Amino acid sequence: MRKSRVILICAGLAIASFSGCKPNENGTTGDDHGKGKEPEKTNETVVEFNEDSAYYFVAKQVEFGPRVPGTIAHAKTREFLLEKLKGYCDTAFINSGDIRMHSQKIAIINNIIGSFNPASKDRIVLAAHWDTRPQADEDPDQPTTPADGANDGASGVGILLEIARQLHEMHPARGIDIIFFDQEDAGDRHGAPDSWCLGSQFWGRWVKEHNYKANWGILLDMVGAKGATFGLEAHSVRYNHNLTLDVWKTGQRLGYGSFFLNINGGMITDDHVYMNTLAEIPSIDIIHYDLTTENGFPAHWHRHTDNMDAIDKYTLKAVGQTVLHVVANRK
Repeated sequence: MRKSRVILICAGLAIASFSGCKPNENGTTGDDHGKGKEPEKTNETVVEFNEDSAYYFVAKQVEFGPRVPGTIAHAKTREFLLEKLKGYCDTAFINSGDIRMHSQKIAIINNIIGSFNPASKDRIVLAAHWDTRPQADEDPDQPTTPADGANDGASGVGILLEIARQLHEMHPARGIDIIFFDQEDAGDRHGAPDSWCLGSQFWGRWVKEHNYKANWGILLDMVGAKGATFGLEAHSVRYNHNLTLDVWKTGQRLGYGSFFLNINGGMITDDHVYMNTLAEIPSIDIIHYDLTTENGFPAHWHRHTDNMDAIDKYTLKAVGQTVLHVVANRK
């Protein structure tokens, strides 16, 4: 996850679009004045996300150890994730290759992709990164060894595995691709933004060569921490304003207004940037924006405290149920 966030006024465009949609104290929205009544909606598919299952998927990744590329833990996790996607999706495979890093070293890429209805041209993308940073460089005591990465990135992967499990039962009519990006967190903390997100850069160029198209995409990153809050990230607002509003309004309407806040979430280099600029898929990022820290990242970011103690099942449910509801109901 990137070293810094830039706060921009442009996110205010999305905030202004929420007129009349401020969450009430109980997390609902609209004109119900805190009574917890959801707005009526016809022909809506009702979904129920299983947070216990998602938590298991997060914990299973952490059990393998830090998923640093080139390690045994990374290899074991890759096989586990591929096996799960093969079991839930219609097809699954490793999108592999290599990419030259800013250091001129060659990085091996193992993106893991599972697809529902692979022949359909009506497609959407759900993504997260599955690798961990090679060193916990924000940790004051052990900055040179890797952390568990329970929140940064196992949480997003865990949620998407549970969504894949649910979609397997739902038999969706549209095409859905679930992508676990590799080498997201290998960047130079003092270097160029393009030193990060190598897996999505590789995939973005690969899909252009193969004429892959999708209508929209959602990226999950650091989506499992206790008390997490999600602001309106500026790249997301720029590239897919309508989807950003839809996701935030859905989360609030489902009762998760304490998570999905109508605030400026800054601008961050994450995998969704390359989903937009290289793959040309209008995508958004749901990413923890911490109101209590100076840099906007949670206190455990790139530290050894990013372990299972940082993960909260209710946060997993808030994000997972919101995304699954959007997938099931958005045209």
